Amino acid sequence: MIVTDYPEIKPNLLYRNKHFSTIAPSLFRKHTVIYTRKRITTPDTDFFNVDCILRNNKRAVVLLHGLEGSSNSQYIKGFANLFANQQYDIHAINFRGCGGESNLLPSSYHSGFTADLKLYIEQILPKYSSIYLIGFSLGGNVMLKYLAEYNNTANIIKAAAVVSVPVDLKGAAMELDNGFNRVYMQRFINSLSKKILAKSKQFPQQIDIKGLHSIKNFKQFDDRYTAPLHGFANAEEYWSKCSSINNLNTINTPTLFINSRNDPFLSASCFPYDEIADHPFLHGIFTNYGGHVGFMLNSKTSWLEPIVFSFFQEE
Repeated sequence: MIVTDYPEIKPNLLYRNKHFSTIAPSLFRKHTVIYTRKRITTPDTDFFNVDCILRNNKRAVVLLHGLEGSSNSQYIKGFANLFANQQYDIHAINFRGCGGESNLLPSSYHSGFTADLKLYIEQILPKYSSIYLIGFSLGGNVMLKYLAEYNNTANIIKAAAVVSVPVDLKGAAMELDNGFNRVYMQRFINSLSKKILAKSKQFPQQIDIKGLHSIKNFKQFDDRYTAPLHGFANAEEYWSKCSSINNLNTINTPTLFINSRNDPFLSASCFPYDEIADHPFLHGIFTNYGGHVGFMLNSKTSWLEPIVFSFFQEE
């Protein structure tokens, strides 16, 4: 259903700008979080790290960051503090190769890789009476795919929330290859390319870096690296098979879906009004302001955090 009775986001003048509201929170809003790190070994002989706040609570929140983020991303730490202070244990998953430590395989993570999330939830499930999920950007797409692929028939997950989600990966990739948005694109490509350079030293026979410096967008990077390293023929197949918009109809977990119309990362195709309108479990909020994973009213006050917290309290 489309939610209309939520508190309207009314940011100050600066935070109405889509680029300022996207960039400023990571620069000016600093959270202090003390985590305990767990290393999770995977069935394919790899690992990923999870940073936790554990206080023997009966409820837990699992957090998933966006592309090239980590448990130290400011939006993750903001939600970690919020829920930890409300008697929830916190589990902030770092995708493989994120969080300051390279993983062991040539492959790492991508927008549709749900196996690690499934593995981790199954590991912590016996400890809690209820588990809640929050995913941001790429992590939100992963989370929606997980909810769609593994129907919540046993009520394993009490509720979920996803924020600034590129549910149509191709559309989002094309949007980031336009105008000022290329600044964000270049930042992502630079970060991903550094990891490919490191991987090429680990696996020189499997990863060829010739021409890496000439890659300028996700189409080129995903064709060259993401797709083949993760079993897809090319970027088009990767985008098509991993876009969560194709699977929304099978989700049966109460899920809050929040995207801002002024998000510079998202194409029009990332706003699934029709798919959500009559959906019994998806609750869609589409705001006029917020940017990408921003949603700040000013430099100190988040509109997003109390909205998500309130939704979880109702479920």
